[in-house]
Amino acid sequence: MGKIKYCLLLLLKKIKGIPGAIKKAYKYEKFKKFAKVGKDLSLSVLSDCDADTPGCIEIGNGCEIFGRLESQSGGKIRIGDNTAIYNKSVVGSVESISIGNCVIISNHVHIYDNNNHPVDPEIRMEMCKKGFKGEDWRWKNSASSPVVIEDGVWIGEYSAILKGVTIGKGSVVGCHSVVTKDVPPYSVVAGNPARVVKELKK
Repeated sequence: MGKIKYCLLLLLKKIKGIPGAIKKAYKYEKFKKFAKVGKDLSLSVLSDCDADTPGCIEIGNGCEIFGRLESQSGGKIRIGDNTAIYNKSVVGSVESISIGNCVIISNHVHIYDNNNHPVDPEIRMEMCKKGFKGEDWRWKNSASSPVVIEDGVWIGEYSAILKGVTIGKGSVVGCHSVVTKDVPPYSVVAGNPARVVKELKK
């Protein structure tokens, strides 16, 4: 390979990486705007963070956040150290979500401390008639209850963790599970609704 061709390939490789690097830098600044960020935070171009009130989101040291964190109406999100939240997962709070240390949250996981919308069909019909934006669509208008995910938990892909749930230390949530009730420590749960299918050694 000639020197000129080799230099061109190196240049193209560098140029290819620039847009991704710019996006990551922008994401990091956005996270710093809305969250208290610990050391060594790793982000991707898919990472996102949003809050009505800056400071409601706290991220510990050594975390990878490749999903979306959203706080509405002062909802708290607390993430411990060395925790990973992977692609297209969403953590949404209007009250309180606490995620411990060394937690693995796989791709496409949804964790909400609220129902997003009211359960009453008449209220939802009125919301739709008024249009699909505005105060009626805010999470504060739905039922909510805190979520706690303790240290060492692993949540499999496409799972949903619903309001009011505590997932005990060291537990595993199987892929595609819908967790509606508390999970005991060191348990494996699976299904919709999720049930204990195995106990783990402590």
